[in-house]
Amino acid sequence: MKPISQLLICVFLFTCARPAFTADLGGQPRPVIRYYERDTVVRELTMPLRDGARLTDPNGAEWVLAVASQPVDAQPDARDYRLTWTLVAGTANAVAVGVVFEFTNWSAENFVFVPGAVYDGNRFALKTVGYPPYWYKTNEWRLDMPTTMTANNPTLGHSPGRISLDTGNATVPLFAFQSPGKKLGWMVQTTQGNRLGNHGLVIEENAGRSAARFTITSPAVRNESRPADWQAGDTVTIPFRVYAFPAKQRADLLRRFSGVRKDLNPSVRMETLPFSAAWKLLEALYREHRWDERIGLFWLTDPAAGNKGWNFIWQLGWCGGGQVTLPLLMNGDESDQQRARRNLDVIFTMTQAASGFFNTIGNGEQFASFGFSRNLEHHESLIRSQGDWLYMAQRQFQQIKAGGGQVPPAWKNSLHRQADAFVRLWEKRGQFGQFVDVETGDLCIGGSASGAIAPGGLALASRIFKQSRYLKVAEAAARKYYHDFVQQGYTTGGPGEILSAPDSESAFGLFESFMALYEVTGHAEWLHDAGELLPVCASWTVSYDYQFPTNSAMGRINARSCGAVWASVANKHGAPGICTWSGDSLLKYYRATADRRALELITDIAHGLTQYISREDHPIGNLPPGGICERVNLSDWEGRRNIGGNIFGSCSWVETAALLTVAQMPGLYVQPDTGVFAAFDNIRAEQISHADGVLTLRLTNPTRFPAAVKCLVESSRAAGKPVGDLSRLATRAIFLAPGAVTEMTFR
Repeated sequence: MKPISQLLICVFLFTCARPAFTADLGGQPRPVIRYYERDTVVRELTMPLRDGARLTDPNGAEWVLAVASQPVDAQPDARDYRLTWTLVAGTANAVAVGVVFEFTNWSAENFVFVPGAVYDGNRFALKTVGYPPYWYKTNEWRLDMPTTMTANNPTLGHSPGRISLDTGNATVPLFAFQSPGKKLGWMVQTTQGNRLGNHGLVIEENAGRSAARFTITSPAVRNESRPADWQAGDTVTIPFRVYAFPAKQRADLLRRFSGVRKDLNPSVRMETLPFSAAWKLLEALYREHRWDERIGLFWLTDPAAGNKGWNFIWQLGWCGGGQVTLPLLMNGDESDQQRARRNLDVIFTMTQAASGFFNTIGNGEQFASFGFSRNLEHHESLIRSQGDWLYMAQRQFQQIKAGGGQVPPAWKNSLHRQADAFVRLWEKRGQFGQFVDVETGDLCIGGSASGAIAPGGLALASRIFKQSRYLKVAEAAARKYYHDFVQQGYTTGGPGEILSAPDSESAFGLFESFMALYEVTGHAEWLHDAGELLPVCASWTVSYDYQFPTNSAMGRINARSCGAVWASVANKHGAPGICTWSGDSLLKYYRATADRRALELITDIAHGLTQYISREDHPIGNLPPGGICERVNLSDWEGRRNIGGNIFGSCSWVETAALLTVAQMPGLYVQPDTGVFAAFDNIRAEQISHADGVLTLRLTNPTRFPAAVKCLVESSRAAGKPVGDLSRLATRAIFLAPGAVTEMTFR
């Protein structure tokens, strides 16, 4: 055993050395000046990491570097840097400055991470295919399909590997890795950019994958972004924070990330449209422009737009079919509820296939599977769509019963058959896969976490149908998803048109399942698993307010991107809300654990959503009042002209997510005994006092709309009780007129 003095010295060295540099990892910041011809670096000059360092380049241009560095308060594993390059004499054309972090003792086993863009270095199987990407040839179908993405995605899977991004390609301007061999984690966070535009984030491996370089550049040099021309007196600054810390597992890196993702980049709340006003817009849209009385279905688009393909008329799950009816049952008037019930009846009585699974597209008279192969021998459907329906249909059963109604026996029998189909599939294949044949009930394509919501659906079904085998399969499937995906640091295959790339939809769906399992069983295992998944969900959520081009659609509405949810590594854009959930499972998790990261995350997502709803006084593109497009484009994946733009039309899944959010989420959450409160609605809440279990808040409605705010007020003790429908706890209502300010006391 080492003497205490030696242990103290070790702790001191660990604390002081790791934030900036560690012999175990490497990564000493190295300032560079890069000269380009087109997109290619033709010369790289290194400057000492020293304040006042000077360099004269071969063309006679003179550079000076200013260096500021300091430890970070309360974060002994982090250190701040601020590097400023100034051209003091001469000119320099096609130049970017930057900082390089080199690692010579590298391993391809390292988990390389850029939130929203790169998971495990994107070292996945690649497929060259057009849109929509799919395995069109049935001889390519596999039950053990590996994680696969299209070949145009950034990857370290090649040798040498290179990933070139700009900060707009990530939900947080950050790159990181975890070394399983050294059991250490390393992470660098920077800002969006400076006067030259977004910073670049470049990750490179050598041919033998024994060395790697992580580089921040100013400006980014990729695609349509070009290096800068410099004149004497020009200057730019790159601030960044370096973290180095113990990380035995990938989860340790992701947990550290989730705690610091807001460290460097600001977000400022903007109150735009209260939930109650948003509901009126969305309800009007669905009454006037989504309902088809002839067939008894809510369309994905406007029926008045004319005849379209079935996938634009109605889809089950994923895009909102069979899900949008829940908020209409919860918050709608009698007419809305009648339409919702009629829509549900069409699904139950007209769309079920022989296996017990459901057809997932249709025109109201004919229905079919959502197959891409067009092979008449197969009727493949995205398993995620099946799981969405199994889960959400039961939430609607609960709503109907809570309202004093009766669920038709035919509906229950139909859903019972689907639950049985899931169980048979699991018992035969030991997985739910990604695509299932709705006629035979067997897998077409396996692998992925596409069915991540299915354990939640089976857990609820075990209670409704009193079938213990449903719960047994639900728990086994959830544990498999935890082992195969959560512990790997990502989930895959939620959308049906990205092959099986990492995505946000499967992550949030799995989170919903974990909390449904906790609701049914009360077992702490599911809170633990949800806690490890939480940083993955956070990695898909924009942490700050991106500076959009002022003339873009997002720039014109002064959009605050914090809380936008990234789609996937394939579809590289943020979106208003979670596809297709309210995120109330995050609040349920907070109630059970008091984990403030979850409360912050759902606050950002729910609060930020309503700003993207088009209205007459706040038009977004050519969207109708109540319309919402899925694009919150921070990245240049659709070209630099579409950063902050490409508002092509209202998207049914976003409309569904918005309706679910304003129906299922309270506007204000308060725990008087702990003093915790959170405003999810577009109001301001400020603490005036808190003592002896009494909390007084100042509530302000700075918008031009009246706000009817649903309040969930409970003690921390009551919060420990699992609840399926949080909206039923939000029994207190507060009305705030436009511009109103009031003080409220909560006990």
